Amino acid sequence: MRIVILLVLGACVMSYGQDQPNAAEIKLRLKKLNFLGTVLYVAAHPDDENTRAIAYLSNERLATTGYLSMTRGDGGQNLIGPEIRDQLGLIRTQELLAARRIDGGYQFFTRANDFGYSKNDEEAFRKWNNQEVLSDV
Repeated sequence: MRIVILLVLGACVMSYGQDQPNAAEIKLRLKKLNFLGTVLYVAAHPDDENTRAIAYLSNERLATTGYLSMTRGDGGQNLIGPEIRDQLGLIRTQELLAARRIDGGYQFFTRANDFGYSKNDEEAFRKWNNQEVLSDV
């Protein structure tokens, strides 16, 4: 019986813990209903986005705005910590999700793997399945 009570209380606390929009966020969402338009900002890698542009489009122009990062940044370099590859991709993913909570945009990713620096598009197309990545866009 105690376990059932604890589970019910735990479920109530977890559902209460979800973020509720404040009055300003609700007002912004309602204003966005009057704007007909969507913007998708596409870039190859985390850190390639312009957060000022995303914030402007989302909060000033009231456009539904998304940022599509082709990769999660797991092939990049990390100058401030030991994380590389998958761990670095997880960190960069969380950074992008946090940035979108601030600038008001939506975050999207493709299935493309970040294999590191490439000098031309042919190298990327050899590593990625071009049609699969394009279908993600």
